[in-house]
Amino acid sequence: MCDLTIEEELYGNLFHDPNFFEHFLSGPPARLDAVLKYCRKTTVYTQRGNRWSPNTRVTRRSIPEPPLLKLINTIVRGVHSTTPSNPSASPAVFLDWPAQKAPTDMEECQLPNYITFDGAIRDWAGLRMAVKVMRLPGHRKMGMYHLSTYARKMFTEQLHRRHIYYLLVCGTEATFVRFDRAGVLYSSAIDLCKDAETFIRAFASLMMLDRADEGYDPYFSTKLNSDDLIVYYLDLPIEATQPESDADRRNSSTRKFQVREILCHRPEIVGNATTVLRLCDVLEPIKREVEPEPIRGKGKRKRTEPALVEKEERIGDTSYIMKITWRSARAVNESEIYEKVDGMYGLSQRVWARDASTRCTCANPNDECPTCVVEVGHIDGLEVCDILSNLIFSKEEFDPDGEDDEGPELDTNEYRPASRKRQHRIYSYVLMSSVGVPLAEAESPHQYMKAMLDAVLGYWRLFNLGYIHRDISDGNVLMLKPDQAFAWKEWENPSFELSEIEDEELRKSEEKLREVMAKLGRDPIGVLADFDLCSEHSASTPVETKSEIEFHAFRKRPRDRTPLSPRKRQRRDVTKCYSFRDTSEPPPDEGMENLKIDYRTGTTPFMSTSALGSTFGKPYRHSYLDDLESFFWLIYLSAVGHVDEGKRANIYQRKEVAIFDNPNMRKLANFKSQMVGEGDRLYSYLNLFENKWAKSYAFKTVLFALEDFFRGVWEERDPGLTPTEVFTKITGVLLTAIAG
Repeated sequence: MCDLTIEEELYGNLFHDPNFFEHFLSGPPARLDAVLKYCRKTTVYTQRGNRWSPNTRVTRRSIPEPPLLKLINTIVRGVHSTTPSNPSASPAVFLDWPAQKAPTDMEECQLPNYITFDGAIRDWAGLRMAVKVMRLPGHRKMGMYHLSTYARKMFTEQLHRRHIYYLLVCGTEATFVRFDRAGVLYSSAIDLCKDAETFIRAFASLMMLDRADEGYDPYFSTKLNSDDLIVYYLDLPIEATQPESDADRRNSSTRKFQVREILCHRPEIVGNATTVLRLCDVLEPIKREVEPEPIRGKGKRKRTEPALVEKEERIGDTSYIMKITWRSARAVNESEIYEKVDGMYGLSQRVWARDASTRCTCANPNDECPTCVVEVGHIDGLEVCDILSNLIFSKEEFDPDGEDDEGPELDTNEYRPASRKRQHRIYSYVLMSSVGVPLAEAESPHQYMKAMLDAVLGYWRLFNLGYIHRDISDGNVLMLKPDQAFAWKEWENPSFELSEIEDEELRKSEEKLREVMAKLGRDPIGVLADFDLCSEHSASTPVETKSEIEFHAFRKRPRDRTPLSPRKRQRRDVTKCYSFRDTSEPPPDEGMENLKIDYRTGTTPFMSTSALGSTFGKPYRHSYLDDLESFFWLIYLSAVGHVDEGKRANIYQRKEVAIFDNPNMRKLANFKSQMVGEGDRLYSYLNLFENKWAKSYAFKTVLFALEDFFRGVWEERDPGLTPTEVFTKITGVLLTAIAG
């Protein structure tokens, strides 16, 4: 019934806020009183009984509307009448969507009943707010399910949406619902026939919200192009970048960019919801005179209208990458890492980064207050309803093929104090000057390996700075364009001395890295990007995880042996450089759902075998060896997926890709383990893929050497290698392949 991804996201993330209206919907009292007065004049609201009047009289001049639609549109018009800016303009009223007969992939029973749009865009990309109507109060859970599908659709289609408000009306009970990146918050139900004033004030407050409070990113603006497709623009602070020329400097505090390409957009309801965009500067428009056709007057002489001036939009040549994400407040701040790696070899470069600001509430207000930022998180006093802890129905409760499309009647008005806190996330921007393309666009295996070497060298420097990446994947290892400019080449003039590194092993590692880069003697053509999953590591403070089941130790244990103790099942890390893991999440109280956290991070096809095979819900010690193994799988999958010009992927390639796309992490871990353990599979399969990359000297040299290396690491309980030796080994393999 329910999409599994949505169910996983929202499980345990639906909270009842008893103070919902105080927190989000408390408009100016004077304006709310004026709206109430307006509603009384239209007879949809009876003050004496504090009741909604659904059976209002329809006159010849009035347009027949469903009673609820008439009520909410009356409130909209009332709010509009109190708006001082332009009360004469027509308000954006709600429409009966099913009656519009607009094309959609949803069945009529699944559609929102009433909707309002933001501007001229008349689809999900322009949907501002929606109302869902259910027949009975007991249908609130099914109504919540429908709202979650709308939220996913709107977050997918709208790049600039931070959060969304909905109205759910079940029978005569109205519930206000907010979807943000920390989950779902909903109000207490309001009976329209018993407390219409509270509803009118709440809905009017919702209609009075400014764009930022309503959930729109104020940096964004939109317009339709000649093909009626939406085009996004961002107006960033003027200090974000330097104009391309003095002629393009404007007397403005902002600079306009156009979104030229959407590189990544994750429409998560709960999570980082990362969006990556390629931007180009919008330059001063060119004024072009348009000569109109002559117009004949009443006399013999011809009269012509004055020449019109048309402004032609100009787009700059320089591209930037904008990353927008809801970063975890408990994780490493990605913008701080970008600041540390500024100008460093093989690492993506940023030109501007900040957390989104909101209205400052400090004693001394500041427009650029670093503490007053756009964030979502826990609110004291939240409650949960056990019935609404998930949005899935058993077969006994609901038959999707039956006649009833509204689900079972359930009591969703019993609450208990929430034992689990909402995730604390902060909305942030990173603007990068390093514009990369996928490694798949490399012209040859030689160019591919040069870019891969540069990314590994970048990772080596990141490790020396005290970080582990934890998401080595095809989207985060990129190849730079030939015309890439470098504002600063830190590798030619290091930003710190070796003597400043306190840890002896890291000091040796950094010294060796500089030696390798000096011999290389060129600028990077590949970079490692995306540091939002980075974690600090330390050789002196490893994280203890006594309950962790080490995958490789379990894999090597013969079936007829006595099970090893947990201590013996732990594979010792090469240097004990484990990532710090914040496990300060409050333990669940008795009677609460046992919500497990998946500590495994990364992109599944590229994750290390040990990380994939670790126990779900148990803290996992992510080592730099896991990241280096991810480089191996990235190179292998590049060989698998490459298709020579004029050809199509063969059956062996398609089957191999399908195996690595398996969402079952344990099965994928077993497959990877057997593949590397057997040794001969890699050799035979590279030829079966029948493409130039898989058969090339460069790919075979690197893959065979790295396979042998990681097989040895898995089989030895303590290989005795240092980070310097490991990185020297990996980079040496790549250098050999490049030189061959």
